[in-house]
Amino acid sequence: MKYLWSDQVILRLNVIRIVSYYCLLLSVFASIPRTLISQTLQDKNLVVIAVLDILPRNVSADETAVITEMVRHELLKTGVYKLVEKQRLKDVVAEQTFQQLGLTQEALAVQLGQLLNVEKVFLGTLGMIDDRRFFALRIVNVETGQVEASAMERGFTVKEFDQVVISAVRVLRNLPPLERSVTAWDAGSTKSERYLIVYAGPNVGNIKEFHAESIFRSGPNAPEPIWQSYAPEAKSKYSFPGFGLKFGTWKRWYGGDFQISILSHHVPPQTIPYDNEGFIFIPDSTIIPEGGVYFPVKISELTIPNNFLKMFSLGFGGIFYVQMPFNTFLPYAGIGISLLMNKATSDYPGPGSHALQIDGDPLNSTSLGWALHLPIGAKLKISNNKLLFMEFRFSRHYFSYVSSSGFQREKDKFILETFQFLIGTGWIFR
Repeated sequence: MKYLWSDQVILRLNVIRIVSYYCLLLSVFASIPRTLISQTLQDKNLVVIAVLDILPRNVSADETAVITEMVRHELLKTGVYKLVEKQRLKDVVAEQTFQQLGLTQEALAVQLGQLLNVEKVFLGTLGMIDDRRFFALRIVNVETGQVEASAMERGFTVKEFDQVVISAVRVLRNLPPLERSVTAWDAGSTKSERYLIVYAGPNVGNIKEFHAESIFRSGPNAPEPIWQSYAPEAKSKYSFPGFGLKFGTWKRWYGGDFQISILSHHVPPQTIPYDNEGFIFIPDSTIIPEGGVYFPVKISELTIPNNFLKMFSLGFGGIFYVQMPFNTFLPYAGIGISLLMNKATSDYPGPGSHALQIDGDPLNSTSLGWALHLPIGAKLKISNNKLLFMEFRFSRHYFSYVSSSGFQREKDKFILETFQFLIGTGWIFR
């Protein structure tokens, strides 16, 4: 009986001991942070990868170092990959005497991936061709040795590196590429930007400093022309909006362009101050004595009829300007000059002859001239290869021609002064 009681006591003690151990284990397990447990479980589902240094092609090593770190960071942000530490990657490369050139080849990348015990290897290239950067990124499956996916980004600037990396990683994950923000465009780049702009717009104008004089210098005023006329100003209107093309290039603070432009104006009916002095020559006839007669004339005011003078200019010239290299907004001011092919027509003979009421053939004259331009405007970048254009331009077009025929021939010259408001769209070529 004594021994039986002793056995029961021992059994109970053993049960108590086992329960105590079990409770201790439960308390230890409960003390483990849940984040550590979840992190351990999550790590088992992550794809272990290695990111090799991006190789430079005609770009600086600093640029490739920056974009390599951006790739590592963006891949880690996805929550899909577990990256091999950079130091471990460097140690393995050093031990195996891999060369940087070899790391770009898929076969050697697979060998390196096997040594690192990773599932995939990311490798790429950052380069520049014709002042345009490109970035290629691809995934190599270590087990199969095949390239699983690749992404290519072109035509970006240093300020767009982050967006380029995000877009490339999205493509490798079978997601739509990222639309790069316009605000990241580097308008202040030291590289030349070439562009083509098509523009059009209304304008207002005036004829300034109109001079007309007779070709003939005989008679009472010899050796001066027999008559001379001057009008300080006359109103003009555009016949149709001016338009043109600009081919140009700019750098950070300055630029220039070659342009082809068309401008057309006419003089509406009006009354203007008009100073005319001299003589009218009337040749001999049945009622005029032999040798003709000179009649003195003086006019102080002229009423201009409709279609009195129509002007057309085709210009070929260039403009040089300085600009403020803000991000996407590029205001500028410049100066330019153009060679003009001018055409002046009228339903009447030359303006001077018409003022003196001398009959003759309608004016139809073509001549060369030139123009001076003072533009102030801005270009607005709306994408990496498109822009909007707006310009306010003050111009002076110089006309000079000979009109009428016979003894009515006259020489005219004047300045067509215009204020143009131009808008347009353009394309950028890098």
